[in-house]
Amino acid sequence: MGDPMKAPSSALRLPFRRGSVEYSLGTEADHEAVYQTLLHVFHGPDRESFLGALSDPAYRPEQRLLAKVDGRVVSHAHLTEREIRYGCASVPINGVMWVGTLPEFRGLGFAQNLMRLADERARATGHALQALTTGMPQFYRPLGWGVCGRQTHAQALSRNLPQVSDGLIEGRAGFWHVRPWRQVELAGLMSLYDMQYAQVTGTVIRSEEYWRWMIGRRYAHVIWVACQGETVRGYAFVKDHKILEIASDPAHPQALRSLLGRVRAEALERAYPQVTVHAPANHPVIEAFLSAAGRLMDQDIVDTALSMYHIPDAGGFLKCILPELSRRAAAAGCALPLELGITSDDHRWLIHIEGKNTRIEPDKLSRRHLTLSPQILVRLLMGHTSVDSTTSDEGFVASTATALDAARILFPVQPIWRSPLDAATA
Repeated sequence: MGDPMKAPSSALRLPFRRGSVEYSLGTEADHEAVYQTLLHVFHGPDRESFLGALSDPAYRPEQRLLAKVDGRVVSHAHLTEREIRYGCASVPINGVMWVGTLPEFRGLGFAQNLMRLADERARATGHALQALTTGMPQFYRPLGWGVCGRQTHAQALSRNLPQVSDGLIEGRAGFWHVRPWRQVELAGLMSLYDMQYAQVTGTVIRSEEYWRWMIGRRYAHVIWVACQGETVRGYAFVKDHKILEIASDPAHPQALRSLLGRVRAEALERAYPQVTVHAPANHPVIEAFLSAAGRLMDQDIVDTALSMYHIPDAGGFLKCILPELSRRAAAAGCALPLELGITSDDHRWLIHIEGKNTRIEPDKLSRRHLTLSPQILVRLLMGHTSVDSTTSDEGFVASTATALDAARILFPVQPIWRSPLDAATA
């Protein structure tokens, strides 16, 4: 059969039919059929997890893209809707989940067509970035996706973590102790999360409603809080021997030490020889693990899973991150105006940094500009790789040395990280 997505982009409207195949947005009436399709493709999720995803405060049935043959759901993709941090800016993002096709319908281009429709959907709904985790990068690369972001974690022997006697260390505001969290302390957790991860590219901006839903999914078996008196100074989401997320007030380093002491005690009690922590490479807990003779795994692949990103709307993405680009130019003390043109897939944009006149101009270039493939574009703009490390890559051309200078200022390497709590919900 021919590829129905070869039709002009402007002509695509869902539902879109070609012969016996219909591409459509999901509805509530499709939920049971979708669940059965996922079971056949992935042998999961269990029904409780599937129903839990439907209670996501941002969920709508039309976030699912479906391919149906004679009314049967044969291929599926789910686009969650989140907002992530990019320095002082924020970017609306689609998390792409559960992309799959029934075995008997594979090789016909259904999933690729759904991913192209996902691009259309992202542009229509104002989501300038997409993210996913996959063990099949070869499927996504031809569609413009680049490996981006790292599944960063550290490991240490349980006995080497700090040993802290609960309640015996006294501070000016009272004794320190660690205990399970209480519902009334949610605001404290939210504040600590924002404090700890405010400058980490890729971290999800969480509403109170999202926090309550995420905690309700029970990805952790316990949430410890480190308290000084009754004031919460730190928290840790722990699942067995893994710290999925940890945050503490930097003004109170004893909070982090107290949390690690409690994790150590529980790990030894439950006979876990090692403890793993998931955190960005610049998180203080990583230094604590390294001080405990631990090791850091800061790599693209962990457990065969790759983090990949895609920019379906480069102009929209550049507009979103413009406040951060302006801040970086000011911090570098460079002469203004600072201009850099970008070309990718026959589209052009001009970044113009000049105080109140800072703007993104479509269909324009300056003498200093870069030509980038979609894969290099997302890796460079997100800060996964430096411009100097991409100069020899196929699909990269710099017009002048000053174009490279401008790119070094605007797009430095950054830690890109999503908490496992968010990655599980895309």
